[in-house]
Amino acid sequence: MSSTADAPNADEQPLAAEQRPPAEGEPHSERHLRRWHWRRLLRGRYRLLLAAGIAGVLLGVGGTAWQTQAGPFAPDEVCWGALSRDDLAATFREPEDVKVVEVPVLYGARSMEGPTGSCQLSNSDGDEWALTARVHRLDDRAGDDGTWADEFLSARLTPLGGGLLGMASDNRAWLAIPDGCLGRPGDLDGPTVVDIAQGDWISGMEPRTEERDAMARMVVKLVNKVSADLGCTGTIADPVQRLPKAAHYTRTEKPDALCGVKGLTLGRKRKAEQDPMITDGHGPVRTCDRGITGSQPVQRLMTVEDPRLAAVFTRMTLHEGDRVRSATGYGGLGPNLGIFKAHCQAGDTVFLVQVNDAGMSADLRTIFPRYVEAEAARIGCGPLKLKLPPPAGSR
Repeated sequence: MSSTADAPNADEQPLAAEQRPPAEGEPHSERHLRRWHWRRLLRGRYRLLLAAGIAGVLLGVGGTAWQTQAGPFAPDEVCWGALSRDDLAATFREPEDVKVVEVPVLYGARSMEGPTGSCQLSNSDGDEWALTARVHRLDDRAGDDGTWADEFLSARLTPLGGGLLGMASDNRAWLAIPDGCLGRPGDLDGPTVVDIAQGDWISGMEPRTEERDAMARMVVKLVNKVSADLGCTGTIADPVQRLPKAAHYTRTEKPDALCGVKGLTLGRKRKAEQDPMITDGHGPVRTCDRGITGSQPVQRLMTVEDPRLAAVFTRMTLHEGDRVRSATGYGGLGPNLGIFKAHCQAGDTVFLVQVNDAGMSADLRTIFPRYVEAEAARIGCGPLKLKLPPPAGSR
């Protein structure tokens, strides 16, 4: 009978061929081959590790493609899931190849300024006609009373109508998220909007109706999706059927009705030098632009009738130029800008006259009070009588 010390332990396994000590006389190269031969990678636990590593690499590559939303992993819906590739066909030559870079819409504790987010779409060749969509609250501290207003309140844009606070042109559009979703903004706060801009600001060309309609549809779809993601109910219908034709230059302006405002003149029947473009349709603003070059017109006369939008200009009415006074409002007059906020029956209304030509400063002082008084009468906010500051150099 053999001793138990001579029997193998039940927990010990026999050594595999690669793990056995080399037999006497076995060549060293053969021992090395058996221990490290590549075929071992395809057997046992090594095969599992190799497969897991390859899968990880593939997942990593796929994850990168998903974040940039390019290549075969690009989603069918873009810009927070609001727009399909078919929606992009009116704007991009190859909608299936459009590249997308998104910043998700943040809200609540993650954003101190209301909902914010952005989405940029561009052709695969990266041309200048990239389209950018943003969600943000209009704020005069962010320059929305200046740069934003130059482009998004231009006479090129058509009001969307139907009670909507929004407008669209062939390369710009904006729409406020409904009050029922976020609540009505305060007296000093502007509304939260979704706006979209494509390419550089177009100047001088007549706006194009078909492209305008595509931008209008796009901004409505974006607002509907953002509103739904914020937990709001209800959707905004397609606005295109009720839109008039896109704005155009007015070739028949009368000397005593500048910008279509009856009784507004430069004096002595003097005619303005450029034909105006005037907002077509009733909406939150009525803008008259002349001599559009770049993002700013040579001359702009604008009435902001919606109190929610008028709030964006509060800081400007308080601090721009020398004080302009009236029993029903306040404002300022500087070398190239006159602005006045009136307290009307329907809420605050802002009247603005801007010139971007040094030779027109005298015209500004003539036109500004006449424009404010005539427009106030037109919308039922008059009679208004402004008291202007003394001319520069007369004090």
